[in-house]
Amino acid sequence: MDRFKQSNISVATVHTLAQLRYLSSSNTETATPAYTLINLAATTTFQAKQKSQQIKFSLSIDNLTNVAYQSHLSRLKYAEVNQKTGDIGVFNRGRNFSMKVIFSF
Repeated sequence: MDRFKQSNISVATVHTLAQLRYLSSSNTETATPAYTLINLAATTTFQAKQKSQQIKFSLSIDNLTNVAYQSHLSRLKYAEVNQKTGDIGVFNRGRNFSMKVIFSF
């Protein structure tokens, strides 16, 4: 009897183009470079000994290559200089791991 059901792996990319058209008067906006994020996910379902019970296990990694990026619309990109890195503003999160387990009974 096969205990693994509905297994899959997915790879997704999110690419944001550079924002070169912005309001530059009074230093209210700045250009934002392009960035590409790669996300990876795997899911499988295990059949328990009793047919009515299943366990679904998912693992995902967002921003697999740990790209440092700032959204053009984020007001946090104009925050003060980070003393540790010397970068201006707050960058979005880096690599993110998540795991989910669902028990059905």
